[in-house]
Amino acid sequence: MANAQYTPTDRFEELDRIDLDGVFAVLRAYCDNLLPDMEACLVFLSRILRDTDAAQHPQTREQITRLVRKALNLGPLNPQCLDLAHRLTGDQTIGKRLQRLKDFPLDPDLLDFRSVMSNPGAMRRKRAHLTDALGRMPGHILAASQLLQLDFYQGVTVGEWRSGLAVPTFFQADWDARLFLHHTGLNDIDTALELWASVSRGPVSEVQLNLAAELLVKTGDTIGALALYEQSLAMDPAQTPIRLRMAELQNPTMADPALPSQKNVSICLYSWNKADDLQRTLTSLARTNIGRAKIRVLLNGCTDHSAQVAEASRALFPNNDFAVVALPVNVGAPAARNWLGALPEVRASEFVAYLDDDVELPADWLARFLGVMERHPNTAAVGCKVAFGSDPQKIQYLYRAFTLNLPGMIKLTDPCQIAQPDCGHYDFVRETDTVMGCCHLLRMASLEDGPQFDLRYSPSQVDDTAHDLMLRIRGHEVRYCGTVKCIHHQNTGGGFMRRLTSAQQGQVMGNDMKLYYVLKEHGGRIDELMEEALSGNE
Repeated sequence: MANAQYTPTDRFEELDRIDLDGVFAVLRAYCDNLLPDMEACLVFLSRILRDTDAAQHPQTREQITRLVRKALNLGPLNPQCLDLAHRLTGDQTIGKRLQRLKDFPLDPDLLDFRSVMSNPGAMRRKRAHLTDALGRMPGHILAASQLLQLDFYQGVTVGEWRSGLAVPTFFQADWDARLFLHHTGLNDIDTALELWASVSRGPVSEVQLNLAAELLVKTGDTIGALALYEQSLAMDPAQTPIRLRMAELQNPTMADPALPSQKNVSICLYSWNKADDLQRTLTSLARTNIGRAKIRVLLNGCTDHSAQVAEASRALFPNNDFAVVALPVNVGAPAARNWLGALPEVRASEFVAYLDDDVELPADWLARFLGVMERHPNTAAVGCKVAFGSDPQKIQYLYRAFTLNLPGMIKLTDPCQIAQPDCGHYDFVRETDTVMGCCHLLRMASLEDGPQFDLRYSPSQVDDTAHDLMLRIRGHEVRYCGTVKCIHHQNTGGGFMRRLTSAQQGQVMGNDMKLYYVLKEHGGRIDELMEEALSGNE
């Protein structure tokens, strides 16, 4: 097995290639990094239940109970959740809900959202079918739930179809719970709080308590939020993000606005034929506190009006050393980063920040990044929470950590979940293994030869991930700073709303294979990092 060939696996496919002990280990790592969504709950449940050793395994009962409770509260009107929960528990109340749902027939294809999430045309057709079903039967609670999901994907708080819905009395509590999930996910605070007053009168789970806690944070009631989080952890102590979030609320990390002027920082951007994006990014950067940082812009063989944009942007930074590097050809992302990092003035800096050419930044991003570097001297790289430019209420990327190391397969946790709402649960600082490269800060003292992004991943994809992972393997720390939220206008990372061409898919798959063969030489160290991560969060 030591010489096993690389095995590509899609999301969660690795669970079918490991034994039950391995599945529970992956689940533990997953919960150390993310709060499970409904898809994760159902996938892990399905994998555990079909294992011939499940009945004898000491962890099965506890983990099944946790996952079923979460799934039911994440999908109160989801037939798959209800059916699975009923078969496992025999709960007559759930059985009655399932039986009543049979009164609302719906084509099974209309329950599958993965096929339409990145296909606007398919999404429109699905919406038309669901709206027609609701028009023929105003009490069609199942069609209404699916329409609500489409509204969420598209950022619609209250769809027009809602006026025609007549909620059956039997399902009113379930519908309120479903609406609560929807409005909290879209940051509709007032409506969500009204719904919480109703939902909280019945039995609640950690899923609802976590959402309600962040609603209270947004109203300024930190004490009330912490009380709800305490209840949540009592129900499920294995929620590492919640413990980190509580620590942040109890002792908020503050940004020191003086740091950008006290430190020697270079800010580097590179761009290829995205003049309008570049202009938006530089305009955003100019509105932030960057102190006396040097700015270097590399034009990667641009043939559009990027040169004019870059030159005109000098006026935005009257107090900063601003320079443009124009290359005659596009050398790709890794080489562009290395070229910038090799500039003598950049090499002489204490820190170098790399920004993509399609981001928007909060005013205090650099002060917060430098604050993390100050508090944690062994930190070599800091990154942030990244949101979609097309819908900033949804997370594109958080962070990733090693979760599996086997012959032929090395896996990282998901960067985030599919269509994950930014409710505030990940607003904290934590150690991890890699962050997104569209906005991150590197410590030059940790880079013996300066930034060295691997050219094997040209022209793009994976080079930033590989750079962070090699820092970790060499003994450095990487940290995620969730108190900084960067808006990224390219739909990469999380995969939601993104359609890849065949060539792009080939590039991603090829670079994943390259990354595996680079990492496999460090298998022992990867095992150490995984063990350190779990033991450190117990």
